[in-house]
Amino acid sequence: MVMSTELLYWQKRLESHFRELHSHRNNDQPIFGLEHCLNEKEVDNLKIAVRTHIAEHPPSKEHWLAWIVYTSEFGYKYLGDEYWQTFEEETPGWIDNGDRYWIRSRYFDFHEEFGGAKPSGAWAKHFSIICWPITHAILPKDLQRHLARMLYEARNSFSAEILESPAALGELVYNQSWKASSHFQNFARHKQLVGQIAAPLLLEGDFGTDSFIRSETLKRISKDLDSERRSREWIRIARKDARKRMKIKGLMPPWKNLKIPEIDNLQRAKKEIEKLGIEPSLLLWPENLTKDQWTVWLEIPDLSHLIDRFPETRETLTRSRCVVEGTSGRPLARGRLLYGTQRIKLDKWPCTTEVLLKFEHSNRQLDYLLHTECLLRPGTKRLFRIASDGLAYEMRSLRVRPREHYVLLSTADPFESEGNFYSLTNILCEGVHGTVLELPEAISADWEKFLQELGLEQSRKIEVWPAGLGAATWDGEGRAEWPAYEHPCLAIRTDHHVDSVLILMNGDTNNPLELTSVSPGEPIFVELPQLPVGRHVVNISVREKPAEERKPLGNVVIYIRPRSVSPRGPLLVRVSSPSPTLQEIWEGKVSISVSGPNGRKVKCRVSLFERDGGIAIPSEILPAISLPVAEDRWRAHFNKHFRDKQNAQKAYDTARSCEIEFLADELGTFTVRCEEDFKPLRWRLKQRDQKYFLWLFDDSGDDKQPAVSLMEFKTPCVENRLPFKNEYEVPDSGGMYAARTENFEAAIVVPPRLVGLEGLSCKPCVEKRERSMDALVTTVGTAVLWGQARVAGNPLAMFRKRDVMRVLIRDIFRILCGKNWANAEREATEVDPKNSLEDLSNAVSKHPNIGKILLQEVGTLSGNTCYERVKRLASLVASLVRIQDLEWFAQFSLMLASNPANAENWAGKHLREGLERIFDETILTKAARFLVIATDRHLCTQTDTEITPEELYAGWRWS
Repeated sequence: MVMSTELLYWQKRLESHFRELHSHRNNDQPIFGLEHCLNEKEVDNLKIAVRTHIAEHPPSKEHWLAWIVYTSEFGYKYLGDEYWQTFEEETPGWIDNGDRYWIRSRYFDFHEEFGGAKPSGAWAKHFSIICWPITHAILPKDLQRHLARMLYEARNSFSAEILESPAALGELVYNQSWKASSHFQNFARHKQLVGQIAAPLLLEGDFGTDSFIRSETLKRISKDLDSERRSREWIRIARKDARKRMKIKGLMPPWKNLKIPEIDNLQRAKKEIEKLGIEPSLLLWPENLTKDQWTVWLEIPDLSHLIDRFPETRETLTRSRCVVEGTSGRPLARGRLLYGTQRIKLDKWPCTTEVLLKFEHSNRQLDYLLHTECLLRPGTKRLFRIASDGLAYEMRSLRVRPREHYVLLSTADPFESEGNFYSLTNILCEGVHGTVLELPEAISADWEKFLQELGLEQSRKIEVWPAGLGAATWDGEGRAEWPAYEHPCLAIRTDHHVDSVLILMNGDTNNPLELTSVSPGEPIFVELPQLPVGRHVVNISVREKPAEERKPLGNVVIYIRPRSVSPRGPLLVRVSSPSPTLQEIWEGKVSISVSGPNGRKVKCRVSLFERDGGIAIPSEILPAISLPVAEDRWRAHFNKHFRDKQNAQKAYDTARSCEIEFLADELGTFTVRCEEDFKPLRWRLKQRDQKYFLWLFDDSGDDKQPAVSLMEFKTPCVENRLPFKNEYEVPDSGGMYAARTENFEAAIVVPPRLVGLEGLSCKPCVEKRERSMDALVTTVGTAVLWGQARVAGNPLAMFRKRDVMRVLIRDIFRILCGKNWANAEREATEVDPKNSLEDLSNAVSKHPNIGKILLQEVGTLSGNTCYERVKRLASLVASLVRIQDLEWFAQFSLMLASNPANAENWAGKHLREGLERIFDETILTKAARFLVIATDRHLCTQTDTEITPEELYAGWRWS
């Protein structure tokens, strides 16, 4: 019992240390297991003592503090993948003698007796056991890099008051966490705890933060943060700004006290909200070199800073899709407006009274912000200056300069036929007309008269432009953008003598800047202070002679953006999701497109990583591709040159993250980073000797073991229950493995092992259930499980999953539409797939023959978006169904007919209600199913559209 004696020694020493630490710490500042008093060698000795004891005996409460330290040390090494598997491997005897729930009970004791940290929120609920050792690890290595990045990006909002309040600092980090991994988002929900960790890391124990975390423990975490290059740089800059802010007491960031004014003071409300800088702008994009055709784009600024200022908007901005007024109705992906400035093409000129952004689920604060500032400015004329990059940017005034080229738009009457001073141009946007103006070097009297007739005037002869590092964007007429953390600098020059120039910042007459002795033609440089995110106005006026009144010359409007500024550079990468997961990228569920100068080449490097900050496995530079790159072209390029390679497929099965870097030399670079979705229940797949093996990671903390089952490809509705094991050897036939607990489920599709040509084809068989709501709900549930299951890297897994999903969808619509419909669909898709779909169209309805109408319009509908098809379907069945909110149910039916997993994600808690409402509306369900089949057939046979393995039906990629 020598080792038991040693454990008692550690128990006594730790008990004395934690008791003393508790006596010196405030009640609202918890103690962590990692704050033990042991050096590295002593920790190693404690681990040896623990392992020697557990090899023969169960853990005892007589030395429970040794287990607190032991498990906290494991939590510190946690990399976000799994906890218990590594713990069991490195703790021989634990499987036979240990008990996870005993560990959780000891952490409860530590909380009660020593004031130990107690995890809370969704993280603690979903990971009810490992949340304790990971919380007591303070900042596991998996989270260090994320926290360093969040503090770096939040540094402009630091103040002494926030840094001294763990709750306020934690709130700030939480508001930034939407862009981090799902694991860090869970961690950030515990705001008080995050603040108590972040403050001493930023201030390195100074300014009273030494009481938050023990200094030796803080040095250990800081050392590990510094070991990774990017983390070291992020935390260094964040620390510098934090120390600067701590020296300025009483200076809160501008957003802290910003409230939406009451509705009864609209003028004051308008001024306050205008400072946020969320008003969209317009730009024109030439469709050809002759510039006789232009498309209209709405440029929506990054809205992420609204979450800092109005935390109540976070849920809507991160989780709700948004429709842009003037588009086809296809919504933007959740969170897209938080990912830098977005450009959206307009098909129709929006009405000036319509709010440009409409979220599915909004709230009072966001609604008020959008109704106040997110509209087009009134007026029938819009002036755009053609810049050196060929694009035309909207001007804030109707003033023009000699030698410049402009596009003038009118939403009223069209311009007359071409004259000596202008040429008509085609604006590819309904409801607006355009003309191009090429101004001469000198404005003649005739030109001046012509400009007046158009409502335009010549600019005054004073120049203002960005200087120093330069603005990220500048329209040449007083509108500029800078990224946060830079000091804007302006240059001012006059072509005539003036006595002085007066500059006011945001109308602040108490602190004017007066510049005297201004020489004609000589620029004056003015560096502005570091400005908070939002809109700022620099007022410029001059006095030409000492005795004269000052004459206002105009304003320079400066927008400070939270991160990357407007994408006006030559390289523009659009990603449909701000935080795509690794699985979404691999399975083609996220669209990526790249714009830039036509014909220029861009390279792309794709890297997979088994752990954060590790070595890529593998890293491939794809062949150069010419700009522009549409999303379908990018997907095909990615699949051909990366995803279809065996080494990439094998690496994907074990990867946790991926980086996609777009490299365009002097045009710039852009990186898309994605990580594995972090869930309490998840599968891990590996190959050994050409066979697949599966491990199930269960960190849910549920009392019962997960129920595990195998569903084979031939019988996808039959669950073969399996005993719970640490490792499963996948049979050569493959299939879908599903694991379920009371609150969670996880599924993965593993391909079969092919021997020769045998096994290439598979015909899934579904047992036919009688028509009932229970049968419908069960079948839809099975289809959703298959549809949401992760697939192995081998593309054969996607092909088999598609085969299964198509069979399940046919059975869903057999239940919804009846046997006659099922027979007609089978005839049209299996028995005689080359027929004209005439018989199937007749099976939709007779009076009127909606199927016939859809068949006649299939060419047009195939070129439409999914959401345009929703509107057309709703209009066709409007007089035949008894459903309110018909467009919702039309979209639900089309999603169900094209991919039930999309329907479940979209409908959420309303899934069963949706099924009940359409159960007896067979005209709607038949028309929806026919439209999916008909468009798929048309695209595949008439336009040679290639359907990818991840698609179920061509043309039905919902955003």
